[in-house]
Amino acid sequence: MERIRLMLHKRSAQVFGLFTIVGAFIMTFCSYTSPAYYFDVSPDNNAFFTVGKAMMHGIVPYKDIFEQKGPYVYFLHGLAYLVSHRSFALIFVYEIATLVAAMYLVYRIAKLLDAHELPALLTALLSPVLFLYHPYYDYGDTVEFFTLPFLLSLIYLILLLDRHDLTVSHWWYFAQGALVGVVFLSKYTLLGAWIVFYLVMLVTRLVKRQWRALGQLIGWSAAGFLLTTVPWLVYFLATKSLGAFINVYILFNTKVYLTSSVAFFANLIQSMALVSQFYLSNVLFFLLGVVGTLVVTFERGVFHSNFTRGLYLVATLGSDMFALYGYQAGAVYQYYELIYFASFVLPFAVFCQLLFRHLSLPNGDDSFAILATLVIGWFLVLGVNNNVTNSKVFPNNASVTEETTSVPQQPAQVDFGNYMRQSGLPLTLLNYGSIDMGFYTASGAVPSTYYFQNYNIAQSAAPQILRSQVDQIRQHKVEWVVLNTPAGKTVREWQGGGGRITSGNLNPGTSKLAKTLYRNYLPVGKHTQVFEGVSVTYWLFERK
Repeated sequence: MERIRLMLHKRSAQVFGLFTIVGAFIMTFCSYTSPAYYFDVSPDNNAFFTVGKAMMHGIVPYKDIFEQKGPYVYFLHGLAYLVSHRSFALIFVYEIATLVAAMYLVYRIAKLLDAHELPALLTALLSPVLFLYHPYYDYGDTVEFFTLPFLLSLIYLILLLDRHDLTVSHWWYFAQGALVGVVFLSKYTLLGAWIVFYLVMLVTRLVKRQWRALGQLIGWSAAGFLLTTVPWLVYFLATKSLGAFINVYILFNTKVYLTSSVAFFANLIQSMALVSQFYLSNVLFFLLGVVGTLVVTFERGVFHSNFTRGLYLVATLGSDMFALYGYQAGAVYQYYELIYFASFVLPFAVFCQLLFRHLSLPNGDDSFAILATLVIGWFLVLGVNNNVTNSKVFPNNASVTEETTSVPQQPAQVDFGNYMRQSGLPLTLLNYGSIDMGFYTASGAVPSTYYFQNYNIAQSAAPQILRSQVDQIRQHKVEWVVLNTPAGKTVREWQGGGGRITSGNLNPGTSKLAKTLYRNYLPVGKHTQVFEGVSVTYWLFERK
């Protein structure tokens, strides 16, 4: 007990405890994984959960079930399934931990900028506005959000290298190598900052013939990387799925999922243009991304050497450019760009430091200043993230139902899920034509087909996906089929738009499928609600 009491009196423990309380409060209202929401309706989150659940039932990703994110994403959601079979409780805790880690790293970064304790603390308390900016932070539970503290740790490392003449503990390189492995096996397009960092550091050590430092950099980084990648290599070899992993995660993502087919250099220019458009799309982004970068570059108090100043600039630029490498304008989902916000943190900390220097802040803690900053920070978060309007704080909101009633309602996912479980019939389900809408999660069904959902690609690019789903329905292999149409359209009327998923996660059309569907299945459920600004009707069919 005495040891616990002494630990609680430590400054770092108190700061961390405050960030945990703040993080839990904010994420309760901003993340759809929170119990404050009726259901997490995000298609991507539910797809991760469905594949993670399948893993826990012995189904091998890429080989037995098709999805194109990295295995760490599915493993995390598989653990979430073990904690709670039909909710994202563990992911909610992980989202809180991610925000707390990001806030704590902002606090440490601000302290490295020679800020006193109170200004550094206040800067960190204001920082959630950068990490939860809608629509870049949309439903939550994205690889981009979970990668933010990883990137902040790299920025913190560059600052440490600047302050210590390029010398740090070898554990820093071990940790960065481990993080590279995790990101590589989660979403490898987010590796840009580490690629540039290691290239610059390796070339510098080679040119200066600093062999011992070079060996430490390579050896410890490689050890960390192997720690987080070799277990997956063993898993794929043991399950004879290494080829499937390469075909889906590497080849499918680069050859089908990316939208650009131009040369390497042209893709870099295209990506740079997208980054520039992002910086110029918003006054805050311009101030932090352009003006702030100039301040970081030329303000002598931020970096002490030109080398680390340049290393920071090229690493953050590399992160921004590689995140959208291979994408064309108009084909970029905004949550991809959340990773850009990591490069806003250092300018944000510098601007806060300049502001607090002109305020009469006490040298020690000040309860009023902390409380006032908490209130201001909360209002800023509400100003950039309005997810709370779809939570239980607003009963029967449009994301739950379009029915005008005072009787408490549940979204289609929960309604259909309850119906399927209570029927006592087999929980074999097919989500036809769209990305996983959460019906696998709400019902508890484990996918029984390789293509358990559709994807945000043209039907012509991968015709086998819908062809396989239609075969499942024609051969009535599943007990239940869920699909959607625009509100006001029947299954027989919905012709789709352009052979691919459209706004509202609407499938490419159901009119051609209708004859086969109604021959083998009966409609037993219908529910209309708003998804991403589109009124969508969900249909549940039961096998005859």
